[in-house]
Amino acid sequence: MAVDRRHTAKKKNGKGKKSSFKAKFGTFLKKIGVTNPLLQVAVPFALAMVVVTIGSCAYYNGRKATYDIRPEVNVTYDTPLTVDLFVEEGADASDCEFVSDVSVIDMSQLASYKLVVANKGHKVTTILNVVDDVPPVADPVPQQLFSLELPDPNECVENLYDKSPVTVNYAAGTDISMGGSIIVSVVLTDAYNNQTVVEVPFEVSQDLVAPLILGAHDIEFKAGNPPDFMEGITVTDDVDPEPQLIINDVEVDTNTPGLYELYYIASDAAGNETMVTVNVTVLQGDGGATTASNGIPNGPSGNQSGSNKYSSKTNADAYAAAQKVYNKICNASMNDVTKGMKIFYWVNHNISFTQYGIDYTSFASLACQAFATRRSSCYGHWACCKSMCDIAGIANRTVYRSGSNKYHVWLLCYLNGGWYHCDATPWPGYGHYFIYMMTDAELAGAPGNHRFLSSGLPARSTHSMQQYININSGTVSSSMPVIATPTPEPTESSSDSSGSSSDSSQQSSSDSSQNSEQSQQSSSTPTPTPVPDTPTPVPSSEETPASVPSSEETPAPVPEEGAE
Repeated sequence: MAVDRRHTAKKKNGKGKKSSFKAKFGTFLKKIGVTNPLLQVAVPFALAMVVVTIGSCAYYNGRKATYDIRPEVNVTYDTPLTVDLFVEEGADASDCEFVSDVSVIDMSQLASYKLVVANKGHKVTTILNVVDDVPPVADPVPQQLFSLELPDPNECVENLYDKSPVTVNYAAGTDISMGGSIIVSVVLTDAYNNQTVVEVPFEVSQDLVAPLILGAHDIEFKAGNPPDFMEGITVTDDVDPEPQLIINDVEVDTNTPGLYELYYIASDAAGNETMVTVNVTVLQGDGGATTASNGIPNGPSGNQSGSNKYSSKTNADAYAAAQKVYNKICNASMNDVTKGMKIFYWVNHNISFTQYGIDYTSFASLACQAFATRRSSCYGHWACCKSMCDIAGIANRTVYRSGSNKYHVWLLCYLNGGWYHCDATPWPGYGHYFIYMMTDAELAGAPGNHRFLSSGLPARSTHSMQQYININSGTVSSSMPVIATPTPEPTESSSDSSGSSSDSSQQSSSDSSQNSEQSQQSSSTPTPTPVPDTPTPVPSSEETPASVPSSEETPAPVPEEGAE
């Protein structure tokens, strides 16, 4: 029978080592005078007990040093503040009390505090972190789709609530290609990475028929007395019960005699579009009272500010305000791409978003109010960007959101030989993110709902320039290849009735800079999210707790709510 000598050798070697240690330890004991065999056994045991005792004392003394008070506590916001929250589990809190004045602590706000707690008179410094560990909540909004294009996930929920900014996204792998009745998972994630999944019912069917616009006809009126362009107009669709109608009258100056074009653009929920163009003839007026042209893309109307301060502003006023800003941020040495970047960067960083108190009387009222108050809705961002682009000589067209009852507008700008999407409106949860020189495909993946009406727009460029664009610094790389394509010829600008002829090139509230490609139409309809860093608690002074402000910025309001 074979014997594994190596294994046997190892076992002998192991026993040899143990025997060698015992022999050496026995020799050591004899040297120090321990010759009794019983003592030679008892001494190692006694040494082990000493080690255990020292460890136990260290643990006891450490706990005694904190007197059962926890050095740091994380407590969910809105939790009643009681002293037992600071006591170690299983310890008696009956003799504990706050030394610091805790009346200054607001448990509804996320913050950190350093305070002192006493147990049987022994004071211990501890830290309280009021945290958000509660997932966001929201209600589902059932969706009825007539195409296989997913809507903005923000439109799938309502009554959204959380203590911190929330991003809304579809769950990974969301697929509605099978059509029919589907349950789609929408994921809500707050700034502290707390998540909730909301199940949203989808009803998906296909609609390939565009809506019909009825009642459109050529219009004639005297200067200063425009009719209601909506009078007699109806829109019907075979599937969508509420098709969207856009009246683009930004080219019509109701105060200046001339021949203009007005566009009626209808779209349904599937993105099918119809556009009807009518001629508008403005005749010489009789000198009576005039009504300024609205000059605002279809959407909110009227003065919601409660003041008439901006209602009477003219296009000349708007372009004068724009000129002051333009002169500070642009100069003649810049090319159009750099000028455009400076314009959209400035508007995004200097005009905050709000839906309230906006004067929608006219293009001029929007621009003047936004420049003066530094706040507006997306229409104010549009008006400020447009007025400065007109000054810079950058051809631009207005773009309207489609397939939604929440209005949004932005610009299509002719830059570096092509038409690109540009939108200065800030989006929630994205800080000072904005859109500049995006293609249709890039726009489809950008934050916010940017599905748009393509009827009447020139063909957009398909060449990406994003690798040369830095929206964080507002700069354009010098390595961007310059495409030597002539700038399109602008159409004749409509001058404001109160302005001089020298100002007429800057007074159009319409999409004044258009080219010979204006007649081109595209039938294509374009088909997103970082979580803010969790704030690190910073303790304040010892005796009186002071709230440490959060490092997160206040999120921008959502442009898609209300009028937007």
